[in-house]
Amino acid sequence: MKKNRYTFLLSPWAIILGIIAGIIIGIYFKGIVIFLSPIGKVYISLLKMCILPIVASAIIVSLSKLLRSHATSQYINKIITIFCVYLLGIAFVGLSVGFVSIPLIGDDADMRKTIGQLMIDKEIDTRYQEVQSNEKAGLADFLINIIPQNIFSALSKDQTPKIIFFIILGVMIKFISEKAGNSIITLSEGVFEAFQALIKFAMYFLPLGLCALLADQVSLIGFAVLSSFVKLIVIIYVSALFVFSLSTLIIWKYAGGSYFRQYSALKDAIVIAIGTRSSFPTLPSAISGLCDGLNLNKERTHLTVPLGFSLCKYGKILVFCIGAVFAAHLYDRSLGIEGLLIIVISSIFAGMAASGAPSIVSRSMIGMVLLPLGIPSEAIIVILLTIDPIVDPI
Repeated sequence: MKKNRYTFLLSPWAIILGIIAGIIIGIYFKGIVIFLSPIGKVYISLLKMCILPIVASAIIVSLSKLLRSHATSQYINKIITIFCVYLLGIAFVGLSVGFVSIPLIGDDADMRKTIGQLMIDKEIDTRYQEVQSNEKAGLADFLINIIPQNIFSALSKDQTPKIIFFIILGVMIKFISEKAGNSIITLSEGVFEAFQALIKFAMYFLPLGLCALLADQVSLIGFAVLSSFVKLIVIIYVSALFVFSLSTLIIWKYAGGSYFRQYSALKDAIVIAIGTRSSFPTLPSAISGLCDGLNLNKERTHLTVPLGFSLCKYGKILVFCIGAVFAAHLYDRSLGIEGLLIIVISSIFAGMAASGAPSIVSRSMIGMVLLPLGIPSEAIIVILLTIDPIVDPI
C-alpha cells in the first residue's frame, strides 16, 4: 500500500507547531490575523457541517438497536442515573474548590479597581448589553425553548439541547415494520460513515485551522486586564483539570489497557476542544476515538456521547459554581445550606440552558444562579467575559 505523503500533518508535532505559530502571530504579528481569521472560521464551519448528520444518525441507529434488545430499560435507567450523579458531582466539585480557594484571593484592591474600570469600559458595556436580555432566562424558558420548531435550523445554530429530539425518531423505528426500520438504520449508518470520512479528511488541515483560530483569539486578549484575575483563572483551571483527570480514570477503567492509550485515541478531540474553545466540533473525533481507538461498545457510545455533549455541560457548571462563590466573596454575602443548594441546582440548569450559546450569551446565565441569592450579577458577568478567552479552552 502506498504511504500517504501528508500523514505528517496528523502527527502531534504538526499540531503543536500550528498552536505555537498561532500564539506567536496573535501576539507579535496582529496585522496577519485579519487574513487568517476567515480560514479559522471556514474550518470551524466545515466541522460543524458534519455534526448534524453524525449526531442524528448516531442517535437513531444506536437507540433503535438498543430498543430491540432485552436490556433496553435497564440501560436507559443507567444513563439517566449516571448523568444525574455526574452533574451533581461536578457542581459539588466546583462549589468545594470555590469555598477552599476563593478566600485565598483576599481583599485585592487592584482587582476591585480593575472591576470598576471594566464596568465603565464602553467595549465591555456593549458586550454586556448584548446579553442583558438573556439574563432573565429561567428553568421555564429552558423547558419551553428546548422544543424546536425546526430541528435542522436549531442544530445549524448549535442549539445542542435540541439534539435529544432525535431520540423520538429512534424510538419510532420500533413501531414501524422491520423492513422499513432496517432501511432507515442502513441509511443512517451510511450517512454516519460518509461524514466520519469527511472529518478524517478535515484532520489534515487541523494544524492550519488551529493556527488561524488561536491567532485570532490571542490577538483579542488584553493581558494587562487579565493579570488582575490570575488567581481566579488558576482556580478554574485547577477544578477543570481535576475533573479531566477523574474522567480519564473512569475511561481507563472501562477501556482497559495502558492508561496513556486513551490520550492517543482521543488526542484529536482534546486538541480540537482547546483550539476551537468548543466541545461541539469535537464530537465526531470523540466518538471515533472511543469506538475505534478504545474499542468501547459502538451502539452505547453512539447514544451516550451525543447526549452527554448536549446535557452534561461540566465546564459551564464549574464556572457558574466558582463564579457564584466568588460573587458572594466580592459582595461579602454569607451562604447558608439553602444558598449552597441553590448554587448547585441552578448552576446545573444554567449550564444546560447555556448549552450551544455563544460565550458572551452563556456567561450571562450566571444571573440565574445569583438572582435567587440576591447578589448583583453585572460585575461577575463582566469578569467572566474578560477571562473567557483564557478559561474557555479548558
